[in-house]
Amino acid sequence: MRPLQVTDDAGVRRFVPGTTMRDVVALYEFDRKLRLLCLDAVERIEVALRAAIVCEIAVSEGPDFYTHRAYYTSAGACDRFRDEVLRERGRNPALRHYFATYRSPEMPPIWAAMEAVTFGALSQLFSNLARPYRIRIARRFQVNELVLSSWFRAVNGVRNICAHHARLWNAPMHVNKPMAGREFAAEFTSTTDTFFDRAVVINLLLDRVAPLSGWKASLRELIDGSPHVDPARMGFPPGWRERLIWQ
Repeated sequence: MRPLQVTDDAGVRRFVPGTTMRDVVALYEFDRKLRLLCLDAVERIEVALRAAIVCEIAVSEGPDFYTHRAYYTSAGACDRFRDEVLRERGRNPALRHYFATYRSPEMPPIWAAMEAVTFGALSQLFSNLARPYRIRIARRFQVNELVLSSWFRAVNGVRNICAHHARLWNAPMHVNKPMAGREFAAEFTSTTDTFFDRAVVINLLLDRVAPLSGWKASLRELIDGSPHVDPARMGFPPGWRERLIWQ
């Protein structure tokens, strides 16, 4: 698809002559469907992360482990997540019930806390856990723990765009770039600042936590059914459909 807008010599964005309202609506509809598809993926990834934290840490260390600084890389990280939970106690029914009913333990169990906080806070919790606990969780995703931390941040960036109804399809993504890691380097582009690289992350994570989700097929179907959208403008390289991870 030809671009709908260009930047003129004065730096002003203008619609390309011949652009119709139908073109604009079609592109908007594609972006809307793409956002919904990504939100479905984020939901599955978030639930998988919650389950991994409970199974790998809470079962052995106790449901209030997150309130103890020994489980974090720093005392400040512990305090920040605790504060995130406390900020939600007036808005989340489960937390509101806990604080109104119980006096001990002082804080609710981790599974209740994780349901109340944002995915961003949850991804920060993972990144700020002491390395031995990150490694235990990362084994469930079959990804190096440092790479996985960057992937969760990248997914959270996509989640925020989708949740706030912002443009996703060709949005520049210069922050929270996902690490490729040695094992996955061939699957990423050289810039890692486009939607494609986030799609690679989502695809690889879903292959591990929800292999029957059909997400990659849905993404291919959406792109193939939208001839007015050029995948290259989203960072998709030539021949991407033939790569093994997209089969």
